[in-house]
Order: sequence, then structure tokens, then C-alpha cells
Amino acid sequence: MLRNLESLLDSFLVFPLTLFLLTACALGQSGSVLYSFTGSTAGYGPVGNLVFDATGNLYGTTLQGGTAGGGGDGVVYELSPATGGGWTETVLHAFSGGSDGRAPVAGLVFDAAGNLYGTTESDGTYSRGTVFELSPASGGGWKEKVIYSFSGGVDGATPTSALVIDAAGNLYGTTIFGGIHSLGTVFELSPNAEGGWDERVILAGDQAHGGGLNGSVAFDSSGNLYVTAATGGTQNAGAIYRLRFASGAWTGAVIYTFQGGVDGGSPSSGLTWRAPNRLFGITNEGGSFGYGTAFELTPSARGSWNKAIMHNFGGASDGLPPINSLTLGTSGQLYGTTQLGGGLGGGTAFELMETSGVWKERVLHNFTNRADAGNPDGGVVLDSSGNLYGEGYYGGASGLGAVYEIRP
Repeated sequence: MLRNLESLLDSFLVFPLTLFLLTACALGQSGSVLYSFTGSTAGYGPVGNLVFDATGNLYGTTLQGGTAGGGGDGVVYELSPATGGGWTETVLHAFSGGSDGRAPVAGLVFDAAGNLYGTTESDGTYSRGTVFELSPASGGGWKEKVIYSFSGGVDGATPTSALVIDAAGNLYGTTIFGGIHSLGTVFELSPNAEGGWDERVILAGDQAHGGGLNGSVAFDSSGNLYVTAATGGTQNAGAIYRLRFASGAWTGAVIYTFQGGVDGGSPSSGLTWRAPNRLFGITNEGGSFGYGTAFELTPSARGSWNKAIMHNFGGASDGLPPINSLTLGTSGQLYGTTQLGGGLGGGTAFELMETSGVWKERVLHNFTNRADAGNPDGGVVLDSSGNLYGEGYYGGASGLGAVYEIRP
């Protein structure tokens, strides 16, 4: 995520004067900033996806901030609509590093009881990242506890994707490193009778099949799991695994191996399932222009999977690279973001719409990396009216990141 952004910013040419002159045009009528981060204890550098609660409040994380003076190891925050307009930020937890964890780079997920779960990329007991829980306290506020610290061994290391929760309350996630081949894991965390959590690795990445398992998992309607591998495979361009549960155990198999080049490569974000049998995702690299692709996988009658490219990203016009999971709309359309490029250099928010079997891409907003936010490091979440919400790592009134809304 942010590692990709920082390296791309070093090499991507942006014209500040041009962006300044075009800022008003970029804002248009489609996009508005709901909240600009101010740094220090309020946090800054928002990352990952947002999540709504039942009453319309938004929750997210920042990579930095949380302590006075501009330091800190990141925060979990809530944004609530304010009386008379605007949004108010409340910091639910400020990470302190060490055993508490540092750098919550992914989004959050709610369980049925209203508890929030997320991951930190680093620190924890063994300095290899954590899984944490935030629970509403009886007297107000929230209480945080680390429910698992990765050791960096076979259990995995460096979780950078959002967790997924099943109906029984089990949590699923991925790590980039660790595992028996040191190429990442898919893990399951299950609550135990003693009030703690048990971790088990249900897939370990390897070079032959696929490694670097750093995207969120996706469930299909039968309870199977799907996950991307950013590296490995026959062309070292990554792969997609399916995991099936039977007789108390998960079994994983590769359903597609990327070939690189025009086929795309390095699928390092999560997948999106649409019933009855369609799987959608993105690649960071490759495609017709070398800036990544949006693709679809569907099963064939023979049991294999067919892949089709829905869109080739072109860089200057529609952004690069698309590193975040696609979000499914109510009418079957897909939404996503790119970190850079677009008409004004600060990334884009886009829509993919299918008409008569043909997918067409439409840029909904060109970010300027200024007042309207920029360099979105997460995807988008939709409200009940179909409006999009997300975070820009930079931009906003203070240049420290912002939460934005887009009305398609």
C-alpha cells in the first residue's frame, strides 16, 4: 500500500502549478471533503477502507499521529455527522507501539455485537504485527486489546489487509511474510472458551504456486474463500487461490496463474464476489499499457476458471496503479480508486459498468492532492443512497489527508 505510493511518488511527475490552477475544476459537483485531518493527537495519513455503523457513523484508521507534537503510531477514529452540518472526529484509540502495535494500515470490520477488529502492520509482542479488538466501554469510550501478536514464524508476519468475519464470529486475514515458506499466510482467528483467540494458518504461500498473500479474503455463497498472491507462480506474476472447508480443515488450490504482460500481474489487493459465480479483482501491473487491469473470473463447466480483462488502466487518463479492492454497487457496477495519475495527478475514483456483456470505465473524480484530498490508499464504501466514501492519504485543508464523499 503505502510502500507502493511512496516509491511511485518519487518517480511520478506532478506539475504543482497546473494542479493549483485546476483544483476548482477537479472539485466539481461530484466530490466534497467531509473532514480534513489536523495531525498531532487527531491522527493523519488516513489509510485503508472506511466502514459504516448502523446509525451512519464512519470508522477508519490513520497511519500516523495520536500523540501531541505530531508523532504517534496511528489511530482508530470515528466520524459522526454534526448538528448543523459537517462531521466531528473522535479518536477511539491511539497506538503506542511496542506490545500495542503500530501502523494500522488496513480498514476495520464490525462483529454482530458492535466490536471493531483490525490489524497493525508492525510491533506487537514480537514486532511482527497484531490483530486488535475495540469494544464499546460501559461508561463511554472504547477499550482496545490485542487479541493476537504474530511471531514472524509459521504463523505469519506483517498483516496489511482488512479482516473478514464469518457468521460464527471467526476472523480471517492475510500476512505478506511468514509461514512455512516465508511467503505469507491466510490465517483464521477463532474465539475460545477461555475468552481468548486461537490462530491457525489455513494457507501458506510458496514460490511455485503464489506468495505475498496481502489482500483481504473473499467468501462466495458456498463458504469458499478466495485470496490473491502478488508473487510466485509460473511467471512470478502472482495467482489466485480458492480454499474449501471440509472435515474440519481448509484445503487450498490455485484457480488462476497470471502470466504478466498484457495478462496483468501482481494482484495485491482483495477480491470481490458477486453471486452466483463471478469473481472480480485488479492487478497492480501489466495490461495493455502496463499500469494494471481490472479482471473477472468465472468457472467453466469443466471446473477450470475463465479470465477476462474488463479494463486496462492507462495512467494519464484514468489513473495508476489500481491497488485497492473493488466495491460492488447495488446495480452490479464496481467502484475503485487509483493512487496516482488521472487528469490531475492525484489519483482517481472510478466506476466500471457492464452493458450487454461489455464493461466500460468512467472516472468519477480526479483528485488533485490538494483541498479535495489525493492519493487514496484505500477503496470506497457506499451508503444506502449509493454515494461513495473514502480516504485520501494526502490533501485536505492541512495537507495531512482527508475523508471525501463522491456522488456519482
